[in-house]
Amino acid sequence: MVNRAKTFLLKQKIAIGIVLVIIVGIIGYFFTLVVKDAPLLGNFVEGEHYTLLENPRRVRSDKIEVMEFFSYGCIHCYNFDPDLNDWAEEHSDKINFVRTPAISNDLWRTLGRNYYTLEKLGILDKYHMVFFREINDVRRNFSSLGKLSSYFDGKDTTAGEYTKAFNSPEVSRKMAAADQMGRRLLVASVPTIIVHGKYMVRITRSVGVSRMLEVMDFLVDKELAGKSAVTTK
Repeated sequence: MVNRAKTFLLKQKIAIGIVLVIIVGIIGYFFTLVVKDAPLLGNFVEGEHYTLLENPRRVRSDKIEVMEFFSYGCIHCYNFDPDLNDWAEEHSDKINFVRTPAISNDLWRTLGRNYYTLEKLGILDKYHMVFFREINDVRRNFSSLGKLSSYFDGKDTTAGEYTKAFNSPEVSRKMAAADQMGRRLLVASVPTIIVHGKYMVRITRSVGVSRMLEVMDFLVDKELAGKSAVTTK
């Protein structure tokens, strides 16, 4: 009886071992499939590395629109800006890069208005990074029109020209559009990137400033692949 019991237990152990081997093999097979299907630039997952917007905006363009919400008063935006500029230039053949000031308080509203003022005066490219440094490195206070116009007086414009552009209807319209866009897309922090009006990329536990560019690469390629698939049908 004892031998029979031992034999029975041995057969049970062998059977259980065989089942475990089969289970491990199945898990390994599906793991292989997941690895094969992973994006080349990283296994980026919706809800963890980027968000699919509930209220996307339609973008009518052959290129992929990449919109950054930023503020001159944001140190993360300042640190991100050089790499973002290089990235945008490198991908200029397939993206349209758009900056949009975020407006979360009166100071950021004033700084955002300065962005569009420099654009209207045609001196944005020259003074964009200079202005960033003045706020984040030099720690200058630009909380009013008077302080801004005084600072830019003699920098390819005059205080009067700056004030006129700052108060212009064109700048007011762009500020209103930026405010409306930020509210529609539920932009709550900066820097925030919106890819082709439908994907949001921002700083999270899974995505730091440096990794944002990798996620953006992935989403741009994803959209281009979708456009290509529609074209070939």
